[in-house]
Amino acid sequence: MSKWLTVGIPAYKAEDHICDCLASIQIQTIVDEVSVIIAKDNPSDDYEFVKERFPNLDIKILECEKNTGPGLARQRCADACETEWITWIDADDVFFTTFSLEYLKGGINKDVIEVQGIFYQEITNHPKGVRTVPRNDLFHPWIFGRAYRVEFLKQMGIQFSELRAMEDGEFNWKIRMSIDGSPLKINVIDAPIYLWRTGSEHSITRIGIDDKGIAQYNFDLCQWGATVAAINAVKFCRKKNPFNGALIRFVTEIMIGQYFTYVECLAKKPVFAEQNFFNAKRFYHECYQQIESQIEDEVLKKMYTVQLSGKAADLIDIIPEITFFDFMDKVRTEDYGGDEEFKKIRQSLPKEIVDNDIKTGVAIY
Repeated sequence: MSKWLTVGIPAYKAEDHICDCLASIQIQTIVDEVSVIIAKDNPSDDYEFVKERFPNLDIKILECEKNTGPGLARQRCADACETEWITWIDADDVFFTTFSLEYLKGGINKDVIEVQGIFYQEITNHPKGVRTVPRNDLFHPWIFGRAYRVEFLKQMGIQFSELRAMEDGEFNWKIRMSIDGSPLKINVIDAPIYLWRTGSEHSITRIGIDDKGIAQYNFDLCQWGATVAAINAVKFCRKKNPFNGALIRFVTEIMIGQYFTYVECLAKKPVFAEQNFFNAKRFYHECYQQIESQIEDEVLKKMYTVQLSGKAADLIDIIPEITFFDFMDKVRTEDYGGDEEFKKIRQSLPKEIVDNDIKTGVAIY
């Protein structure tokens, strides 16, 4: 049986939980059509034991010289891939059903460069026990539950970057803006593919679980990563297609999103509020300012209202007195000091925060 799909697994200190992940691959109805590549992201890890435990899986293990983060580990899987399609799964997650990969295969046709199914987010503290919440939004930035045509990625030069947070957002944003106006398609299928677990103790983006059982994110790393990922995606797509309606729409939505991120940070982690406001200025000066004249005020208001309606349940009690339009005036008129300003902000943070970033290898300055 010829193989059409590679499952790439970035693995960092995953010896204790990678077997659940591999077991969910072994039970797939089309397992004979699948190859597995484990990209070690920690030189001292040893995954050779999985070949004996899962003899029916076609497993290749890629060695590494140092920890580089999940993005570059995923890229190593793509570079070593010999099949027409690739999907990725984190070592602490599982495919949702025994039919998951068969469902993905069923969504392929000649014009499709990506198939997206439903991924479920695990909630552990639900009053009735562990529950899962489905996510099937076309514009969510994560790679979970998606398969990609390898030839398209190579032709377009779409790769994962060195970012350690939102590297998959950058990857997917590049794809979506690259195919705007083309006959290429993303096929969204109504099928359960992926179970995103609450995370291992080694996660650098998920720092705990709130009282509702929902994973909480590292406001330091994630919000900075999201801004840089968006800037990288915009610059990439400007080179590919500068006259792109999807790019203008994306830049505007991200600029509005900077406000909501700042609002949430003020309420939940104010120590990073200054840094997040800097993120907004960076995105404004590097991206939004260049398309601002093309966005009429009424259009901007409508787009803001749409995004607010989607976030109201989370933000209704924490919207501050500063409105989005006051925020934008402040972003436009405040001085922007670039990397030097960012370094000063980082130096003003509590020492334990900076020390932890250095310890985990994710220092962002």
